[in-house]
Amino acid sequence: MARIDDLLARHLRIGLDTSPFIYLFERHPTYYPLVQPLFTQLRAPQFDAVTSVITLIETCVQPQRAGNNKLVEHYRHALMHAEQVRLLNITVEIADISVRLRAQHNIRVPDALQIAAAIDAGATLFVSNDKQLKRVSDIEIVVLDDLLNA
Repeated sequence: MARIDDLLARHLRIGLDTSPFIYLFERHPTYYPLVQPLFTQLRAPQFDAVTSVITLIETCVQPQRAGNNKLVEHYRHALMHAEQVRLLNITVEIADISVRLRAQHNIRVPDALQIAAAIDAGATLFVSNDKQLKRVSDIEIVVLDDLLNA
C-alpha cells in the first residue's frame, strides 16, 4: 500500500472512475485490498475526491438488470451521500472537455465524461482500471492493475 500513499502524497484532488467503487462495493478478491485503503485515506480532510454521475449509472446497471432494487438503492445512497467523494453532474463545460478528450485520444464517451469531470473539478490524478485511458495526458492516470504488478 506504500504505492497508494506515494500517489496520494502528490495529489490533493483525485478523480475516481467507476471500477474502484465496484471493487469496493463488491469486495472484489483481487482489488478490494487495494481500493479499501484508498477510500479510507480519502476520508482525510486534505483530500477531495470526485466522480461523476456516470459512476452512479455504471454501478447500478447490473443490479437493476438483475431486479435487485435493494442493491441499486444501496449503491445510489452510498454514492450520493459519501463523505469522502463528491458526485459531480455533467455540465456543458464537462461535455466540451470530453469532446476534446474523445477526439484526441479516441476513448469511449463514458470514459471521456469521467475524466473531463475530474479535470473540470481540478483533479490532478484519475484512478481507473482501464489501460486504454493511459493515453490521456491531460491528467495523471493510475491503473489499478499497474499498482498490483508494481
